[in-house]
Amino acid sequence: MDAAAPDVTVSITLTEFSITPATITVPLGEPVTFVVTNAGGAQHNLEVELEDRGIEQRLFATNLMPGETRQATFTLTEPGEWEMYCPVGNHRTLGMQGTILVATAATPTTAPTPSPTIALVTPTTAPPTVAPYPTVALATPTPRTVPTSTPPAQLPPATGQPHDQRGAWPFVLLVALVLAGGLTGSLATWWRRSRSQGPAR
Repeated sequence: MDAAAPDVTVSITLTEFSITPATITVPLGEPVTFVVTNAGGAQHNLEVELEDRGIEQRLFATNLMPGETRQATFTLTEPGEWEMYCPVGNHRTLGMQGTILVATAATPTTAPTPSPTIALVTPTTAPPTVAPYPTVALATPTPRTVPTSTPPAQLPPATGQPHDQRGAWPFVLLVALVLAGGLTGSLATWWRRSRSQGPAR
């Protein structure tokens, strides 16, 4: 169980014609104990007011006599600037007034947890050196010289021999036909003579 929050106590001094301190700050919605001392020579009192909300509260039912100290507890339920003043006679007009600042309690903010920092370990060993591929020199091909064949020399045919044996066949055939024709004619002549002479007697 949480311990109760300590009471907020403020001390205020009233005199002719001022309130000290003139400005105080108190938390919203928490009881505030006002310890008020009349240090003047006349009667005084203390009243708090939030005019725009229509809230007005006199802290003491009777005025404080000179040299008297009293305390009263009051909870300011609205944020903003409240006024405090002395309601006796025209003391407010003469300068017996001040301001109460009512602030909303700050909500505790949880700081974000920082993400763990991951340190990148730099390797101390250098990566293995890969030997580059060997450079292959491309040999320029040497053009080959193709020898030009020289046709054999044409020898003249021997004397009395035909240059082309194939060209001699028509001549031989022609001679054979002539000879055959002559022989045939001779045989025909002999045959006719034999017939004309008749059988030998």
